[in-house]
Amino acid sequence: MDNKQKSNQVYLFLIFTTVAWGIQPLCIKWLLAEWSPVTITAMRYLMISVILFGLIATRHEKSVLPHGKSWLYLILMGFFGILINNVVQFTGLTESTITNCTLIAATSPALTAFFAAFLIHERLSLLSWFGIVISFSGALAVISHGSLQAVLNINFNHGDVLFFISQIAWTFYSIIGLKVMQKMSAICATAWAGLLGGIMTGGYGFYVGQLHIAPLTMLPLFSFLYMVIIGGVLAMLFWNTGIKVAGPSLTSIFQNITPVVGMIGGALAFNEPIGAVQIFGALAIFSGVYLTTHSHQIADYLVSREQKRRFLRGKRLVANSFYRAVHH
Repeated sequence: MDNKQKSNQVYLFLIFTTVAWGIQPLCIKWLLAEWSPVTITAMRYLMISVILFGLIATRHEKSVLPHGKSWLYLILMGFFGILINNVVQFTGLTESTITNCTLIAATSPALTAFFAAFLIHERLSLLSWFGIVISFSGALAVISHGSLQAVLNINFNHGDVLFFISQIAWTFYSIIGLKVMQKMSAICATAWAGLLGGIMTGGYGFYVGQLHIAPLTMLPLFSFLYMVIIGGVLAMLFWNTGIKVAGPSLTSIFQNITPVVGMIGGALAFNEPIGAVQIFGALAIFSGVYLTTHSHQIADYLVSREQKRRFLRGKRLVANSFYRAVHH
């Protein structure tokens, strides 16, 4: 498989991931009725890591155990990406709305690109930044239904501050993950970060008295299984594969597809209307994602087109000069 095919496959994985995570806030809302954010996070990631280690055993991975600084990086991934990101985000959902959560999540690509530039010297082209702006504008249009008044009247509360903190934590998880996956596979990094993060979250929950495991009723149980298998094992593995192949900044742009998933889900589940503004916003999101992920190819095409134009212009000038010389 060549690099272009590999990139396209990873992009499909990332689209699947954002679709899965776009559905997840609804599952979290149902689950929060019976479990605390700490209990959800600890139990979810411990189960995710068990499943991933089972898959690793069947694959006969050679470098399963971390070495040297990898332990520190994996602990930091577990701390930021599992403990802080999940507990803070789930707590925020008890105090704010899914709309505000989705809106704040749309800032993730810009945050990731900003921190990646300083921490790992990852630079985005001007075209990529333009794509981020277009994608964010599209997300804003979808979330606000095209109403400027709705954007201006959004009330940010304590829960929204928690959402923003969770996005910063997730940015650090993604950037640190790139360092780890230079020494081990994406599946091993995901499994170890999940295990360490689950243990840390469980220990924190036990210490503060928020770890309460109770039997789940049917709807929360199915929600939890969805979060473990679809939004957990598959989505986390695909996300970290994207980080390893495409880098944190390009991978994060796919998060802006989440509002489109919410829009379609609302139309299917609750018969919510989809207007021209939402369709335009969705097109802007996908255009921004495409522009960001294909900025180098677009730039190369524009350069080659300009070079071809100059070459043809040069040929015409030579031909005209030759014609004048012959006829004079």
